[in-house]
Amino acid sequence: DRSIDVFRSKSGKTVEFCLSSIERLVSFSESNGGVRLNPAVLPKIGIKIETSCAPGLQVSPVLVDALLLFLKGRGYRNDQVFVADHDLMTLRSAGFAQSSGNPRFFKGYPLYCSEDKSFFNSDWYHDSPMPPTPQDRVRFFLRYPKDREKRVLEERKSYLPARLFLGDVHWINLAVAMDSLNLGIDGAAANFSLGAIDNARRFLEKPTLAPAAVTEILAIPEIWQKRVFSIIDLSKFQFAGGGRFDAEFLGREPILLLGENPFSVDYLALQTLNELRVKRGFSPRKSEDALMFRYAKELGLGDVKDAKLFDV
Repeated sequence: DRSIDVFRSKSGKTVEFCLSSIERLVSFSESNGGVRLNPAVLPKIGIKIETSCAPGLQVSPVLVDALLLFLKGRGYRNDQVFVADHDLMTLRSAGFAQSSGNPRFFKGYPLYCSEDKSFFNSDWYHDSPMPPTPQDRVRFFLRYPKDREKRVLEERKSYLPARLFLGDVHWINLAVAMDSLNLGIDGAAANFSLGAIDNARRFLEKPTLAPAAVTEILAIPEIWQKRVFSIIDLSKFQFAGGGRFDAEFLGREPILLLGENPFSVDYLALQTLNELRVKRGFSPRKSEDALMFRYAKELGLGDVKDAKLFDV
């Protein structure tokens, strides 16, 4: 029953400008029935960021700084908020993690990644018969060299980022937008699904399984019900050549998009990517052809075509 509408605001390169934008976006969302950020109601907040293509394309540390200041203004202590992404190496490339140090912190806030034992939970995983990549198969062989049955069992599992949704943790999703042949757009929905799970590479090049995995993971009630909102930062995005970073196809719009539904945020962000694709001579990625949006509707995660855009 929660809103699928999306709110848009100008952003900037300073923490002060980003903070002002976040305050307007969240206040407008709350006044329209959105979740209210209050430590008494939502005691812990996990912020999933996007650094997989850092340093070329990533969520800006300035935006993260602004969000942390906003949460502090709402009464959250440093021990009630944490920042997380899957890969420690890309967190370092993006400027969030130091080259050494454990436990890890960003600006005084805990910083987690897949190398931390608490990031995954053995009881929470997405099960698929899809075979792993050769690299992952080697990893499983090195981990269980004498136990083929265990290797086969683990190959089916993609462990979920339990740190971000179990217990009293609710999640905020900070993403960038990147062209994707199989998803249409690699943005908010992909960031909290394929961008957070273990053993995800086996899905990425599959035109049907990639969108299916995204929607099936987000449809898990314990994950879906813990969402606060998703933000896509369009200050830098990749409109073509998806699947890997390519600086030739970068676009820039000083815009933040915020919504409670990550699929509707992606749907509106895709329009920005398509505008630049057409300008540069590429065919648009049609939202009606994107299986991710169709599967989201079928799983009860919202019909993105009904999403309205509000400028704040």
